Amino acid sequence: MPYSEQPPPGGYPDVKWHVPPKRPSLAQRKRDFLRHLLRWGLMSEAAARTGVDRRTAHRWREQDEAFDAACHERLKWRREKILEAAMGKAEKPKTRPVLYRGRQIGHLGRANDRIVAALMWSVEMMGRQK
Repeated sequence: MPYSEQPPPGGYPDVKWHVPPKRPSLAQRKRDFLRHLLRWGLMSEAAARTGVDRRTAHRWREQDEAFDAACHERLKWRREKILEAAMGKAEKPKTRPVLYRGRQIGHLGRANDRIVAALMWSVEMMGRQK
């Protein structure tokens, strides 16, 4: 005696089968990685958001010169934007009011010396890269 009845010849009409989505192609994953790399500026972050391992992204860079050039270009652009933002903060420091007995008598503007040190270090490191 069978444990369950045989299915009808046409199958069960109300059953929906789960079909997993297709995995994106290699070109699509590389394109997504480059998009995330431009947005976030970090290899690890872009790899995580794309769904690949960080080592896979580095392997892609070693094997594909065009992909490596595209990554290098995006990382360079991201560094330049960070440097521009840091220079803007160094040139135009934030000011805060100085109050005495409820009245503003002046303001203080403080530039962050750490930003200048980071800029000097990053420019030096950019000169060392390939």
